[in-house]
Amino acid sequence: MKLNKSFILFIAVLAINFCFTSCGKKESDKKITVAALMRNDSKGTFDQAYLDALIEEAENMNVELVVYTSNYDGAIQMDQLKGLLSQGIRYFVFFPVDTSLTEQLAKLIASCDGAAAFSNIIPSLEALKVSKKIFYASSPETLAGEYQSQILDEYFTRHPDKAPGKVLKILYIDGEYGHQGQIYRRKGLLDGLAAKGYTVNMVREDTANWSYETARQIMDNWLLNDRLLYSKNEFNVVVCQNDEMALGAVSSLFDNGYVDDPRSPTNDVDGDGTVLRVPVVGIDATAKGSQSMTEKKLYATVWQDVKTQAATALELVVACAKDGTAEGLVTKNGIRAATEVSQEPPITDKSILDQCYPVPFVPVTR
Repeated sequence: MKLNKSFILFIAVLAINFCFTSCGKKESDKKITVAALMRNDSKGTFDQAYLDALIEEAENMNVELVVYTSNYDGAIQMDQLKGLLSQGIRYFVFFPVDTSLTEQLAKLIASCDGAAAFSNIIPSLEALKVSKKIFYASSPETLAGEYQSQILDEYFTRHPDKAPGKVLKILYIDGEYGHQGQIYRRKGLLDGLAAKGYTVNMVREDTANWSYETARQIMDNWLLNDRLLYSKNEFNVVVCQNDEMALGAVSSLFDNGYVDDPRSPTNDVDGDGTVLRVPVVGIDATAKGSQSMTEKKLYATVWQDVKTQAATALELVVACAKDGTAEGLVTKNGIRAATEVSQEPPITDKSILDQCYPVPFVPVTR
């Protein structure tokens, strides 16, 4: 059948219009635009620290960065993505609201030949399999817990009288239940301690949802409502899943007089590195956490390299924008794709290892 030229022109116009309305206009080649879609931007949180690092890195790379937050609302985050795609933006860094959302987000981005890097909240395997331009750039949480176990082993090896028989009686404060950090930081700690020959008793455990104030209240309740816990030394360590909660626990312990010498509360009487009667360990190595360590309150923490996480995510999507791929990328900080599967998602499938860029944790003691 012979098609008339007017009909062919009509079909071509329809195709162009579909591309523009579904995915927006093509970005300018002059300056790459990347959108950061964050679930939260509250001051003092890891999310905010990541965003600050991302803004700094975008300036260093001459990348235009636009930022949206969704206040933990998945529907809002999805609408934000659709709106940005319709404006022609193709490259994204995500703190997704939750893992279950990531496959749908990835499919929308892939439909416009875009790229995205997920941090903090993991993408699902299905999301990573949508496109080779979907990445995971974060720190394996199990390792943070393993480093906490290493810190505690070193402490109790130096002070065996504080854990007779290598028995640990732990007060444990979780982050957000169901968050990958909550699940795997706990697993890393317990597996690490078991491998080092410790018997672990979880004397008390509760969630503070990453919050300083909530952790402080939890510790107050434990100390004030159970005087036996306080007076008979029924715990010999406090472990928290981030520094914010650890500092809340430290504040409660200090204010309730759970120190080496209540008459001189800033004096580390036994020389164990903390003025408190037990060590308190966190994760993140925040500025406030580091300051507390210099005051010999917080005993130790584990550094989550937020700047390298942010830089890695941004470099991955910028590489896709410039070259159409990030295959084989080694970042300026030396971060490269995973080469072996692990027990922690999403680095559990060989087919997506080249899309997973793990950023290591580092233990921090005085």
